[in-house]
Amino acid sequence: MTNGAGPEGDVTMRAPERWAGGAGTAARRSARAALAVVLLLAGGASRARAQPDDVSALFAPGTVFSVGALSGVGPRFQGANRASLWGLPYLSFRRPGEAPEWWSPDDGLDADLVETGPLRVGPVLDLRDGRSARDTRHVPDLPTVPLTVGLGLFGEVWLERDTLRLRAEVTQGVRAHDGVLIKLAGDAIHRFGRFTLSGGPRLVLADAASQRIDFGVPDRALGLKPYDPRGGPRSAGLAAALAYDWSDDWQTLVYGRYDRLLSAAAASPIVRRFGTVNQLSAGVGAIYSFRSPP
Repeated sequence: MTNGAGPEGDVTMRAPERWAGGAGTAARRSARAALAVVLLLAGGASRARAQPDDVSALFAPGTVFSVGALSGVGPRFQGANRASLWGLPYLSFRRPGEAPEWWSPDDGLDADLVETGPLRVGPVLDLRDGRSARDTRHVPDLPTVPLTVGLGLFGEVWLERDTLRLRAEVTQGVRAHDGVLIKLAGDAIHRFGRFTLSGGPRLVLADAASQRIDFGVPDRALGLKPYDPRGGPRSAGLAAALAYDWSDDWQTLVYGRYDRLLSAAAASPIVRRFGTVNQLSAGVGAIYSFRSPP
């Protein structure tokens, strides 16, 4: 296994964007992980790269499976100044002889529908964290935000193969008022020996509905000034990962990300009273790869 931050095969479950944009309580983290597994199993049957035998690779002799876990600390919710622990499982598979592909730990869960040269396009799933009653106990009338899912499209282009990648994800929350998020990323990847260092800038844009969910304050919330944020830039930051291949079977990685809330998100009374515009996340992971019996 010689890829960057982890192996990617025909189906991959990995940590979504919210590694760096609001964590949640441990209970919500467990719920998110369970939901991710369900979605992975459901998505596995539909993943295809315009080739009918993709899912059949699950049962092909010599298929390479990769399993692991990612864990770390991050903000309890969007804009929070307190951190919580989280953990996520990892699972992927690829055909015998297929080279692993580099991926970033904050990529959404995606599937290729179009793959031509350096360009990949397809559906993407984004797991969005929420805000619990415990997080808002000082303002009882401030609405909680449930765990939800965003569905949409991703596109990425390799300006230089395995060296420089640009990626965009556009997702709409499954509930009509969840809103739209646009996530933009650029990554430079450098391999030296058994190490792979990667990282680059991040930018998140949100429409008014999405901003209202995470940063809005209704009239009934006592102790906070009503606030109806507009759409626009939500955050900008940097992400980096360092992976080490102990062997063809074992890989470990560390990941970190810094985001600074911008514009309407930074001006929210929720952030000003309970949080900070500076959002930090960090995580570690271990991945084990093995082949099915011939």
